[in-house]
Amino acid sequence: MCGRYVLKTTLQELQQKYGAVPEGTFTIEENYNVAPSLRMPVIVQQGAQRKIDKYRWGLIPFWAKEINSGYSMINARAESLEQKKSYARPFKSKRCVVPVSGFYEWKKSNGEKIPHYITQKSSVLMNFAGLYEEWKPQKEGEAPIKSFTIITTDANDPVSELHDRMPAMLLDEELDIWLDPNNQDTSALKDLLRPWPNDDISFYRVGREVNNARNSGKKLIEPYRDLFS
Repeated sequence: MCGRYVLKTTLQELQQKYGAVPEGTFTIEENYNVAPSLRMPVIVQQGAQRKIDKYRWGLIPFWAKEINSGYSMINARAESLEQKKSYARPFKSKRCVVPVSGFYEWKKSNGEKIPHYITQKSSVLMNFAGLYEEWKPQKEGEAPIKSFTIITTDANDPVSELHDRMPAMLLDEELDIWLDPNNQDTSALKDLLRPWPNDDISFYRVGREVNNARNSGKKLIEPYRDLFS
């Protein structure tokens, strides 16, 4: 799964990497402990134009009666996208890319969960495959909420040392296929949601401060130092 991640980039860098334009006016600040319910940048395609916008992490299905349902939908399993009511519709035409600098995973050891920081060796920004939805409140006058979920797949060999799942990551040259809302070839789309190559992933242990979503700052991704070793 993916329950926390890091984004350290600028709006200008996202525009350059993805050839996208901002949807409205906003800024992007570095965040070393992105947690569910936060509004974070995603890349979507509208017509022939890629857009950058901030959506809420934790997909709220269009049919939901309350916003709280989004808290449990931060991840969507690649194998069952077409079988789940919440994901079948967005998988057809509401796909997004979530830019990520790195993500955290916890390894169970002697009854504890030890946090690790995971990055891609070949790029400073990963392209996580995601889905998005627009939820319209039942109360008149309230603004719609756009939200997203990160798709997960089987872990590759390195990540499997920590967890059996990992985010589905896309090559830059696959983004056109993934983002195109007119592309409804779900079989070909699912082929993109495979484990990332083993030799392009690295990770190391970090401190337990990341366990608290209120903590942030560069110190969270510093390698763990055992003061008693």
